[in-house]
Amino acid sequence: MLSRLKTVLNSLLLLTLLLPTWAWSQGLRFTTLDIGQGDSAVLIAPGGCVALFDGGPTGSGTTIKAYLKALGVTRIDMAFVSHMHADHMGGIDEVDVGTNAIPIDAVYDHGGTYNSTAYDEYVSHFSGRRATATRGQTLSLCGQVTLTVVAVNGNGVASTDENTKSVTVKVSYGAFDALVGGDLTGTPDVESTILNTVGELELYKVHHHGSRSSSNDSLLDVTNPTVSFISVGKDNTYGHPTPECLDRLTAHNSAIWQTEDPATNSKRGHIELSSPDGNTFVVAQGTRSVGYTSKGATPPGPDTQAPTAPGALVASAVSSTEVDLSWNASTDNVGVTGYRVYRSTNGSGYSLAGTSTSTGFADLGLTPGTPYAYQVTAVDAAGNESTPSSASTRTPAPGITLTSPNGGESWAGGSARAITWTAQDISNVKLEYSLDNGATWRVIASSVAASTGSYTWTVVNSATTAARVRATDAFGSASDLSNGTFTITAVATPAKVILNEILANEPGALTDGEFVELVNVGGVAIDISGWVVLDATSVRHTFPAGTVLGAGKALVVFGGASGIPTGTPGAVVASTGTLSLNNGGDTVTVKTSSAKSATTIDSFTYGSSLAGQDGVSMNRGPDASATGGFVLHTGLSSLSASPGERVNGTAF
Repeated sequence: MLSRLKTVLNSLLLLTLLLPTWAWSQGLRFTTLDIGQGDSAVLIAPGGCVALFDGGPTGSGTTIKAYLKALGVTRIDMAFVSHMHADHMGGIDEVDVGTNAIPIDAVYDHGGTYNSTAYDEYVSHFSGRRATATRGQTLSLCGQVTLTVVAVNGNGVASTDENTKSVTVKVSYGAFDALVGGDLTGTPDVESTILNTVGELELYKVHHHGSRSSSNDSLLDVTNPTVSFISVGKDNTYGHPTPECLDRLTAHNSAIWQTEDPATNSKRGHIELSSPDGNTFVVAQGTRSVGYTSKGATPPGPDTQAPTAPGALVASAVSSTEVDLSWNASTDNVGVTGYRVYRSTNGSGYSLAGTSTSTGFADLGLTPGTPYAYQVTAVDAAGNESTPSSASTRTPAPGITLTSPNGGESWAGGSARAITWTAQDISNVKLEYSLDNGATWRVIASSVAASTGSYTWTVVNSATTAARVRATDAFGSASDLSNGTFTITAVATPAKVILNEILANEPGALTDGEFVELVNVGGVAIDISGWVVLDATSVRHTFPAGTVLGAGKALVVFGGASGIPTGTPGAVVASTGTLSLNNGGDTVTVKTSSAKSATTIDSFTYGSSLAGQDGVSMNRGPDASATGGFVLHTGLSSLSASPGERVNGTAF
């Protein structure tokens, strides 16, 4: 709704100053919408709170949303469903759905059940938000407009007619009063039961589209409405509005406005009423506009009364560059039109930070680590400004503190340990470890949500007394590392050979550059004499006798000698003179021999997505992890490949 623009994305809140102010300067707004043969009306308080009366027939949601969106309405505080006929409630759920939805906080109806598809959809959609209206119940919009339920479920009149159950609401704003009652009937006579609580009216939202069985003389004699709005379809088959109803309204000198005219088969459009203070009001429809004076209006004169100060002002730093303010609504003899927000960084010399028509404001683009003081005042249509309410807060500076490991710990290689931290105004954290007191760093996780505060690390199985862990903002703005070194004890584990890196798409057209990297991630060396490397077709390499792969070491089989980069450790040439790895997809397998009964040590089938870039290999992520999946090497480091070395180019 207009009073809750703060619920829109924070990035739009700075536009508050640019929003049109005409809706607020006009005070109250009541519109009977032209939705054909049905009923829907909108009430907007001066402070922007919104009530919807009925939702018209199915398909009306588009019209209702278009009208509200044009006024800047983004939320509806409450909606009243007068009764369960489809022409009054068929479209109300449509308002609350879709990418252009206008959420409805609560709906009030007469309770009970009804046998129709429209009713079933309504009940299902508003489950948890539906409430039963009660006679005498009083509700408020922005503390400025009072809504009183004067009829519900026939007020004791016995009838099975659904129309008699219509929820009927009296709207009061200063000297202005209106009655909205759906299809409330005069036969059976429920209208007479509300006479003692209604009194004279400025606006009568005509019951039942102007049927002959509503708007009885007994009601009109008491209410004597200045204007009467009729929601009616130009091509309806009910004869609405009936001559009898029109004659009764005319006899009571009520100005008749209707959305459509069956007599001329024409659409007249929305009927819009606006009142700045309740003393006067204007009704407009198309190019026609008529001004009226409310019964009992106070004599016009200068408004010199200032609103009350905003209550319970709270300033909350939600990030290093944003402070959100909230407060309780002010009250005024006529109505609050908006609020002014002033800011200071030293407690004096306040300057205007912005204005708001709601009870909230987001102050954006602030400086991290800075104290801010705020004053908020309320303003009315005459320009009277309240005394200020004050609050202060400090924007936090982005930061991260590593809490574990923080020095002195002893962790066993291969164990699962929690790396923990606290963070302020940081979205993601990069985690790294060092085995040489920070001389070199290796990635544990490139991006972890900072809000989790914890990451489970499978400790590398490398003995050292100089281990450290570092946590860094993924964007590099803040960093912290272990206060001291900690110990990692290596645990002897059986030899385990894995396929760690595969380059199927050789640089350029040099197929000799294809390679398969094996890594022993276990804790002891292993003799791999006679082991074979195969593609999907046949054996491409057999390891000769005496080949031993050390613990934590790598061997790389290249397609040909000319493809081996100078200085590549552990490199050998495929014994068949080729690896024949296909760029479009292939399977690489390591077995203990070429025999059919041989044991498969490791195997990986890749697709074109991992072999589609010249010179870019596929690598385990994390590097040298028996459980890690294969990803493009460039997703792990700046290198396109690292045969015989770790993913960052350091030695195994």
